Amino acid sequence: MNVKRVCILVAAILTAGLGTMPAAQSDQFFKFLGIADVQKITGLQEIKLVPRTEDADGDLNFARADGQILLSLSFYPASAFASARSSKSGFKSAVQGVGEDAFVGPASGPPLFILAFRKGNYTVVLNTELDAKSKPLLTMEQITAIGKLIASRM
Repeated sequence: MNVKRVCILVAAILTAGLGTMPAAQSDQFFKFLGIADVQKITGLQEIKLVPRTEDADGDLNFARADGQILLSLSFYPASAFASARSSKSGFKSAVQGVGEDAFVGPASGPPLFILAFRKGNYTVVLNTELDAKSKPLLTMEQITAIGKLIASRM
């Protein structure tokens, strides 16, 4: 996991007072996004769902065939969104059309590799990893399309 992403997620969780919240069970989130959805949006065919690890710290984690984490999704209570949006390191700009409220980050970007949105009872944070040249593995257009799909299923 890269340092920028750690800072953003930790700030959002701690500011929202969720540090004691138990980790969510990923199987409750399968209804929002599956492997076939990620394949369709990204055009990549060899994608697998991987369990939570130090590098794959989302509630849902999708990896390429070589094991490289491609996309992580973390689900938080809706109340976490305000803290995440007010984070000086996280918020770069607002995004329209994803959930009830959304933004991209990190603030220091480009590159942008994080999308956070609020819809109903959830705040959802999607992020892709950066390659060796600090280029996101997924484009912001792909991440946004995935965010819209998740929001439509909530």
